[in-house]
Amino acid sequence: MTQQQTDKSTRKRLLKTMAFSSLAFLTTGFAIQRFAAPPALTVVIDRSYCPSTQWQTLSDSYTQLYQRHQRKQVTITSVTLVSDLSQTTLKSPPTPSEIRVLKTYGKPSAQTASTGPPSNAAARFLSCQSNL
Repeated sequence: MTQQQTDKSTRKRLLKTMAFSSLAFLTTGFAIQRFAAPPALTVVIDRSYCPSTQWQTLSDSYTQLYQRHQRKQVTITSVTLVSDLSQTTLKSPPTPSEIRVLKTYGKPSAQTASTGPPSNAAARFLSCQSNL
């Protein structure tokens, strides 16, 4: 076997090794992305009356969650707005600016105050009463 033939077979083995390594790397990355999905999160927002500075603090907290959702660090599955008069579940997560301009009204719901945050560990309860 000549030197040139040896170099060719070495190059072929090197290319095969690199191709299989790249394929394995891509497959592993895809599997991690597919099966290590970000945690799902339900957000409950208490719309009971609160001063604008406290509502700003609440909307800042929502903004942080929404930014994490945008970066795919967490998935906001639903947003529920509660007050003493109503409860509304939104189909898709509202933008932070939509939350910022919401009007607050009514008294803190006795039911919401007594139950507090949802018992689900994957839920986040935002309320002016908890931001005091």
